[in-house]
Amino acid sequence: MKHGARRVVAAALLLACRPPDAERTTDDTTAIAIAANLPPAPFDSAALRIVDFLRGGPALDNPPDSVTLYVVPEGGGGRRTLRRSELRDRRNWRVRSGSATYSLVPPPTFLALTSKFGMHFQCMERSLDSRLPRLARLPHVGVKLQPADASSCLQSWNVTFVFDAALPPRLVAAVYDQWEW
Repeated sequence: MKHGARRVVAAALLLACRPPDAERTTDDTTAIAIAANLPPAPFDSAALRIVDFLRGGPALDNPPDSVTLYVVPEGGGGRRTLRRSELRDRRNWRVRSGSATYSLVPPPTFLALTSKFGMHFQCMERSLDSRLPRLARLPHVGVKLQPADASSCLQSWNVTFVFDAALPPRLVAAVYDQWEW
């Protein structure tokens, strides 16, 4: 096992063994990334390349074998896994949840971008642990897009991109959290 992988396993075990009522002083994802010496910048850059692709930009370089798309539990908890060949076409980036189908392609007029490593957006910054705890333990970047004249956070597109704990970052999941519209 490589040195970095041992650190990730050690950090995950430490977090898993923590008493349930232990106060958190840092986000679990950040703790794992720090323990594995993973800098946030490559993950943030990878997330922004994916957003660029979803907006109609260049195709993804070397897409992973598969990525699972999720809708948060409040939106029905839908889930869909896309294979590499499906990932290359942004029209496939949709997931059925309950009676609705949600597209992870952002509206073209949403240009004001906010991104944050180790965070999830649901209007405001939140821990991904509050939505999908098993994914929160992996490095992730929350991305929010809004129109320049947004009058409410409900006028936003929110996706958290979840990566494996290695460099270069490899996307494993995307969590959609603006299911209201």
